[in-house]
Amino acid sequence: MRRAREQLDAYFDSALTAFDLPLAPVGSPYRQRVWRALLAIPYGATRSYLDITRLAGGSPRSVGGANGANPIPIIIPCHRVVATNGIGGYSGGDGLPTKRALLALETLRVENSMRDGAHGDHKQATLI
Repeated sequence: MRRAREQLDAYFDSALTAFDLPLAPVGSPYRQRVWRALLAIPYGATRSYLDITRLAGGSPRSVGGANGANPIPIIIPCHRVVATNGIGGYSGGDGLPTKRALLALETLRVENSMRDGAHGDHKQATLI
């Protein structure tokens, strides 16, 4: 838990772009596939619900259900999944304002890194 807290603090300070934690969320095999697909979305990027269905199967609606059941949002970045015609939904925090804030935090870090020529870390959380 201490390591997770330290990494979350670093994420919100824009000092961490990928979590390096062993994850074992409980969920159906389908939800596990969706969550693995979410972990593959790069920091500062988004994918559509349809993109995730191409990787995990199901439908955009079932991907949304798996996102809503995500027990560790931010670390498994369901905020990076958007609708093809807009931002989509979000069940974490205060809903859409939280999703927008997380996406804005990541976008700002990516823009600053590109401007400064910095490279983010490439560690990645994985499901165990």
